[in-house]
Amino acid sequence: MKQVALAGLCAVALAGCETRTYCTEEFRSVGFTWTTPPLPASVVTVNARTGDTLSVLDQGYENYFAIADDGNMKDLSYEGDSLNVIVLDSLGSVRSTAWFVVGRDQCHIIYRSGPQFLP
Repeated sequence: MKQVALAGLCAVALAGCETRTYCTEEFRSVGFTWTTPPLPASVVTVNARTGDTLSVLDQGYENYFAIADDGNMKDLSYEGDSLNVIVLDSLGSVRSTAWFVVGRDQCHIIYRSGPQFLP
């Protein structure tokens, strides 16, 4: 009888424990691949919810351009924010625009929607 009571007490104690979050050490980014030459001179990302311009730590590579990365977690909501992406040439003219939705969890940003390729 004591063993059953002890087992029940342990089950109750374990049920009351906090759920822990375990994060990976990867650094995630969301972006697009530019498909036609010449490459863009700059990419500007504006969070429609806050009006803030995001700056990304991920500088991309070759023809991949990051629009948000894990460095932007504090700037994004859990539900996901609409991000207006404006692609500019070297003269400051708009070459392309696109909308992305990017959210977050406790560890990383999460891609919800948006084009993989531009223009």
